[in-house]
Amino acid sequence: MRACLFLIVLAGSVAAGPETDLEKALTRVRALESEIVEVIKKAAPAVGAVVNHRTLLDPATGVVSMRPRSLGSGVVITRDGFLLTNVHVIEGAGYLTVTLPDGVTYPADRHADTSGGRVKGDIAVLKLRGRRHFPFADWRAGDPKRLKPGAFVFAMGNPHGHALDGTPVVTMGILSAKGRAAADKRYLYVGALQTDAEINPGNSGGPLFDSKGRLIGINGLMQSRAGRSNSGVGYAIPIEQVRLFLRRMMRNEGEMGYGFHGLSVDTAPGEKGARVARVEANSPAQEAGLRRGDVITRVNGKRISNRADYLNHAAQLPERTIVRVQYLRRRKRRNTHYKLVSYDAYLKSVGRQRRDPSRPYPLHERGYLGAHWALKRGAIVLTRILSGTGAAKAKLESGDLVVSLGGHDIGADPKALVDALARLPAGADIAVEIERDGARRSVTVSLCDARDAAELDE
Repeated sequence: MRACLFLIVLAGSVAAGPETDLEKALTRVRALESEIVEVIKKAAPAVGAVVNHRTLLDPATGVVSMRPRSLGSGVVITRDGFLLTNVHVIEGAGYLTVTLPDGVTYPADRHADTSGGRVKGDIAVLKLRGRRHFPFADWRAGDPKRLKPGAFVFAMGNPHGHALDGTPVVTMGILSAKGRAAADKRYLYVGALQTDAEINPGNSGGPLFDSKGRLIGINGLMQSRAGRSNSGVGYAIPIEQVRLFLRRMMRNEGEMGYGFHGLSVDTAPGEKGARVARVEANSPAQEAGLRRGDVITRVNGKRISNRADYLNHAAQLPERTIVRVQYLRRRKRRNTHYKLVSYDAYLKSVGRQRRDPSRPYPLHERGYLGAHWALKRGAIVLTRILSGTGAAKAKLESGDLVVSLGGHDIGADPKALVDALARLPAGADIAVEIERDGARRSVTVSLCDARDAAELDE
């Protein structure tokens, strides 16, 4: 496509005949090239290469280490360092780093994301550290609704890890389509932008810009038949969908999700609308009076012609959004409304819970004592207390023998110590009984994040 632009202009000029026309055409091409270069130069400083480091814990010593787990991209959207990326880029994150075009690698904290729904959304916000002011792309300026298929777009990021030095890789293409529901079993992609600008592994989370360098989407998904190479079909979450979540995500830490309606729909043959196929008991949709067989024709004023329309307009709404639904029942038009809830809140309301409290937390979520240990003299002995951790604040010391955690005897089994910690999240308090100089005492330790302990120990 990029070469076609030059060929079309030049072919037209050659057909025209005179050398002066060819020179004019070349001048126009060079002017366009200069404009593209300037747009990329302006946008690039906010684009980062994201590295998700895996957290590894040695149960015999308590030492936490980091190894690169996955690579992705992101774009800084505020002066104080908020960065947009995908949930799947940072999933299972240990320690996150972002390298910007200034060549500096900045530590990043997982601030908020949309992983809290029944199906995960793929929007995540990180908070960069290590600098007071960051270059950023204005997340309020882009308007993909105004763009038509065929408009030039640029994808920027870290494909296949080729931008780990901080210099983003740029690919150019066109906006192929809008309002796409892309197939992905793990993440919800609705109302997506489709582009032929190359999006490869590592581009995930990076920005999609329009021809003026305005942020219009976050790249996240590609379609490939063989291997993991781009086939010319890539998808980005449109920035207007991101905006539905973004203010709340920057204000509040943790998970939020796409709202839970409590219904599923299909396309009704021969009818304009989305037919309700199932309504969950005690869900917002049921409480609003919707039933199986109703045909939804409008959602918040948007016309619904089929299942795809419903997904594009209804499935992208965040929790706590008011949804106004117009529907047909026995050919009679009716109206209702309901407030979306989080999926976890729905499960709680019907007496279920997503997480089994007896199941251990994954390593990147569990609490960490903030100390190293070793098996000596038939007991677990603390060998080092990491500064700034809960263990240091509780005045634990090297040489202390760990007798019990949370009321459970540890004995001489490091695995028992690790198992006791695995059932508590970072930030939780735990009673630690120690033996020092032949005397026993109990202290309360606030468990830290293993990722922070590894960072402190670097």
